[in-house]
Amino acid sequence: MDIRKWSRAVGAGVALAALSISASARAEWWQAETAHFIVYSESKKEDAEQFARLLERYDNALRYMQNYPVPGPDMGEANKVTVYRTGDISDIAAIFGAPESPVAGFYIPRAGNTVAFVPAREKRRDSMGVRTLNEQTLGAQRVLFHEYTHHFMLTNFSTAYPSWYAEGFAELYSTIDLKDGGSFHLGNVPQDRGPELKLLPDTRLSRLFDHSVKLSGIEQYQSYTVGWLLAHYLNFNQARKGQLPAYLTALNKGENSLEAAKRIFGDLDKLQAEIRRYKSGPFPGYDIKPPAYVEPVVTMRRLTTPEEEMMRAHIRSQRGVDVKAAKDVARDVAGKGAAYPDSLPAQLVVTEAQLDAQNFDEAETAAKRAIAIDPKSSLAHLMMGSIYLARGEKDKTMYAQARPWLTKARKLDPNDPRPMIGYYLSYYESGETIPEDALFTLEEAWDLASYDRGYRLLLARQLLNENKGKLARSVLAPIAFDAHGQDDENKIRAAVDFIDQDKLAEARTKVGEIFQEFEDARDGKKKKKKEKEG
Repeated sequence: MDIRKWSRAVGAGVALAALSISASARAEWWQAETAHFIVYSESKKEDAEQFARLLERYDNALRYMQNYPVPGPDMGEANKVTVYRTGDISDIAAIFGAPESPVAGFYIPRAGNTVAFVPAREKRRDSMGVRTLNEQTLGAQRVLFHEYTHHFMLTNFSTAYPSWYAEGFAELYSTIDLKDGGSFHLGNVPQDRGPELKLLPDTRLSRLFDHSVKLSGIEQYQSYTVGWLLAHYLNFNQARKGQLPAYLTALNKGENSLEAAKRIFGDLDKLQAEIRRYKSGPFPGYDIKPPAYVEPVVTMRRLTTPEEEMMRAHIRSQRGVDVKAAKDVARDVAGKGAAYPDSLPAQLVVTEAQLDAQNFDEAETAAKRAIAIDPKSSLAHLMMGSIYLARGEKDKTMYAQARPWLTKARKLDPNDPRPMIGYYLSYYESGETIPEDALFTLEEAWDLASYDRGYRLLLARQLLNENKGKLARSVLAPIAFDAHGQDDENKIRAAVDFIDQDKLAEARTKVGEIFQEFEDARDGKKKKKKEKEG
């Protein structure tokens, strides 16, 4: 199975929208790269550079608050978040797949290929085609800060967080005010949540802490606001200092969430009354000045003509495509590989588009061109491996042919988790006995891919197959507590519960059901396509 398609579908639930942004032949595109981000910006050079520096400063602030080294060790390009910055809010909403929604940006965590999409201009078109800004719309910067906080948490924290705190923590940090000279202020109120905070009813804490409860739509919506308010209060209120870490520790030890909340926070009605008073303000905060501040380094590059011309197709591929959209993108790039025989980026875009469309021969031709241009391109070798993995779905002998390409890709970029995961999958999907080096490789990807939900599921399935229940629990727990009771069973949470009961066979079954649902959905789409064509 193609590692790219697997990680997109299982890891991120990526959907299908056709991209409606207008392609400008004279668009000015810049690449701005920092220690943790690669930004492709349809803007002036200075604007792109300033935006990239802002993102890196936010990462530095998060690191400083957690006593991590700044800027941290070299993580390699594959592990940087790639941000596509183009158009306005209407265009980003179209890329997202909901043209009428006020989407100011979104983020997709994928092992070795995490991407985010934000507008270059924070305005949208109204019904008359006039570009306007909705003051209640979350700004692109805060959306990106919020989502990057989730990325940072899953990458660096091993603790499992309930949904309200994961969202509250992200809301708390996303309002950091970065000031000149490296200082920043923590504790600002998310202004776009103001109406919800003042006008909507609170979610009852007795229900918020009870993970078996199915929250109503309004309660779920309010959990972001109440989550922020509760996270702010418990972090800044000295009288309750230490209660939040104690609660999270209890939760991670398997204690029932509601019982732990009652034991640690005490009377929940009293806590509810306290935060109701608290939401009227004032809200305390911290002014923080890191010592020996060093301005982040930003490396700038103007994109080449082939890159600018193919950016529209590239963005569609990076967003994720269904079968129909994949065919559309493949048609858009047809002939571009031959037109730009010396452009590595052009060959890689063509390879990806043709691979998505399952035009394997065309994809292989472009991948071979890419390797000829740059024999040290890890991504080109990964693409070749992915082509054979995809072919393996119909001919299992192809899996063995994928391995040399994936092995070479890993040697060329030891920090890219995709060749590691693909190498493991080449054995798992073929039905062969998985050798020790493939098992070790899958586990070794942890430090590079722990933010990817799909990778965690894959690793947990393997650990359960090896009867390593405690390790599987540590992998699943951070993504198991992010949902309350719901119509559809929370199978990840169920698997964790079974592990806690030492019922590993039942836990394996639950995790297997998750993967089966993915396969059924994928096969269902293929069946519908065949029926339509027939």
